[in-house]
Amino acid sequence: MRIVEKFKKKRNKILYKKGIIKLPVIKKYKSQNQVIRLSHTAAFLLSNAGDAILPVNLKDLFHNRYGKIKWNNIHVHNIVDQKAIIKINQSKGLLIGGGGLFLKDTNQNLLSGWQWKCSVKALDQIQVPIAVFAVGYNRFRGQDDFEPVFKEHIQLLTKKSVYIGLRNQGSIEAYKKYIPETLHHKVRFQPCMTTLISKLYPSLFNIDQKKDFIALNCAFDRRQLRFGERENEVLINISKACKTLSEKYPIRYYTHTRGDRKMLPYLDKARVDYKLIDLNEKHPKRIIKEYSSAKLVIGMRGHAQMIPFGCNTPILSLISHDKLQWFLNDINHPEWGVDIKSKDVESQIINKSLEILKNYKTVLQQLHTEQDHLWEISQKNIGDFLLHTRD
Repeated sequence: MRIVEKFKKKRNKILYKKGIIKLPVIKKYKSQNQVIRLSHTAAFLLSNAGDAILPVNLKDLFHNRYGKIKWNNIHVHNIVDQKAIIKINQSKGLLIGGGGLFLKDTNQNLLSGWQWKCSVKALDQIQVPIAVFAVGYNRFRGQDDFEPVFKEHIQLLTKKSVYIGLRNQGSIEAYKKYIPETLHHKVRFQPCMTTLISKLYPSLFNIDQKKDFIALNCAFDRRQLRFGERENEVLINISKACKTLSEKYPIRYYTHTRGDRKMLPYLDKARVDYKLIDLNEKHPKRIIKEYSSAKLVIGMRGHAQMIPFGCNTPILSLISHDKLQWFLNDINHPEWGVDIKSKDVESQIINKSLEILKNYKTVLQQLHTEQDHLWEISQKNIGDFLLHTRD
């Protein structure tokens, strides 16, 4: 890697951790006269394209509504000690999210049982309004259940929070199983901020930006849970489908993490002519540019469906995790997906992709309708939380 590239990556990481990386958010609401200080717990990472863009989108969503906000950034993987508690309590409220934080084996700990490294005792000492915002229940198919402390922790979290905003109905139903029915009213739907990108940053979008290519992304974390015993078969079928589609549309392969490159040997073997686009450690503006340029995105990651959707790009989801189907159900288009457990994965990818491209204008209209609905839900949830931050 050239010295200048290393410098840019290091600079981006520093700016990102300080919350300085910004996008041109639209000012739809007038800024308030006073500045409010909010604490924000999230996965502040550039090593995953989804994690890179999420915290920026959340902040801009709140800036869009309120205006002047100073942020106390807290990495979700850092332990919540007395110093962190004091800083949180000096702010007007704590936002947790977004992302698939309800997962036991990322930042594994016995303080909470999920990614936020906050003990029950520390959580009890937080005195400001809390909202979990656009977080997902990310437990994989067949994955071991959470440790017992998880139930204790989220019951207290739910009691203390203004609301628990989960990013799909599937997560809502899964979460409710760990809390008593008397707390179910605290749990509500809050879509991921990435689904609202075009509404947050309209200056980044224009009519002529779509190019005639299909983007593909595949995920390889927790391979056994994603693919079971059919990994090789599934990946061969995906590659063969891409080979067929490439006869009409060029293929670009998008990587969110370095691990996503494991798909490349399969594409090479199938003789797919593709262009590699690495979104790992890239600025959020670059991620938006790439996803808003594609004609169609075939994605296996949650954010390889939600980011393009937010960028007004039609999607076809490769379902290797329940959360992908949950999202499609929530936007009322379950047909925009192919379960990789299906026996006819190759033909489904080809046929559904061509069907979407054939009915492109209709699909775009359907996408915009659902995006409008998600925007309205988000505005209400933001308003509800901000009401609790007033003196």
